[in-house]
Formats: sequence, C-alpha cells, structure tokens
Amino acid sequence: MNRLTPGRLAPQAGTQLALPARSRVKLVLHRGIVTGTIPGGTRLVQSCIAEELAVGTRPVRDALRELAAEGFVRLDGRGAAVVRELGRGDLEDIYEIRMMLEPVATARAARLASTASLIRAGELLTVMRATADSAQWAEHNARFHQVIDEAGSSPRLVAILGNLRELSARYITHSVRTVPGRARQANAEHAEILRALMARDPEAAAEAAIRHLDGTPAALGMHLVNHL
Repeated sequence: MNRLTPGRLAPQAGTQLALPARSRVKLVLHRGIVTGTIPGGTRLVQSCIAEELAVGTRPVRDALRELAAEGFVRLDGRGAAVVRELGRGDLEDIYEIRMMLEPVATARAARLASTASLIRAGELLTVMRATADSAQWAEHNARFHQVIDEAGSSPRLVAILGNLRELSARYITHSVRTVPGRARQANAEHAEILRALMARDPEAAAEAAIRHLDGTPAALGMHLVNHL
C-alpha cells in the first residue's frame, strides 16, 4: 500500500486560504485524488496531512469523513483512510447511473439552455481541443458538462450528476492519459452534443449524450484489466 509522501499536498496556486481549515484540506485532497496525484491505494495519515498543510488533526479527520461519504476514500474501523482504487465494478456502477440521468439533463438543456450557456460550452470545447495535459482536459470536461447540466434548470439533477462526475473524473483522466486518441474522440462527441443543443433537439441531444457516456468505459475496458 502506498503512503502519502511529503510535498504531495502542496496547495495549488489560488487555493483560498480564507476557507475554513476543513474545506482547505478537503479541497487539496480532492484535487489530488481526482487528478491522480494521490493514486488509488494511498494511505492518508491524519497526522502527516495535518503537518503538511499546517492545520490541526480535527479538520483533517472531518475532511476525510466527507471524502469517504462522497466515495473517494474508505475508512477502516480505526478511522484510517485509504484512497479508493480504480476498478471495473465502480466504473460500471457510476456509468450505469450516469447513463440513466445524463441524457435527461442534456435533453432538458436542449429545450431550456440560454444562448450564453451554449456560448460558454463552445468556449470550453475550444479549450479542450487545445489542451494536451490530461488533468487539465478532465477539468475542462467537467465544466463543459456542468454548464449543460445547469442549463437544464434542475438543481437536484445538477447536484446528483456533479457527484457522479467527480467520481468519474479519475477514470476520465486515466482514459485520456492511457488510451491513444481518447481525448480527440471525446472532443468529437462533445461537438455532437453541442450541435444538438444548438439545434434545440432534445432527442438528438440525449442520444449524443448516451454515445458519449459509452466512450470512457469502452476505452478503458482492457486498460482496467491490464494497467490498474
């Protein structure tokens, strides 16, 4: 089992120091897990994290409990935390639920999206096409889909899909990093979704979302066996 080493938790430039300690700890850990800087199987020792981020152990403990509740880490009976590893079962579970909900959100966006939302989605797609870094691409990808979700004017759906997308982020980053051409193909799928939204075609938008959601599990099918 890996153990978190000093220096791996350096807050990213722009981390808001005005945030409560628990929120800062969670933000740094969450970003590290989602981007793969803190890989699956890493043991998160409260005292080490507290020292690294110059906070008390209680904010660290609270942050780890929140991350566990959201599915990013698992806690043992003594409160020790380990980052959940990537696996086929979790991938299938997450994407089965997304497959049920995301086409609904995309169809809603086709009916309700403002021009400003469509322009923003287009801007993010342009940035993704020019991005070579897999972690940055995954962040832009999440924002692209968030814009679409929010355009559907269903806060509950936005919240549910937001958590599912965060849980998907490690798989998405891994697929872009390890599967040749996956980012280029995903960008083409994004463009198809955006065309359907601009045409105000809910059915085409939902179908494009389904095809896009098939992409990551399909790309990772063998890689989950051979590389994780």
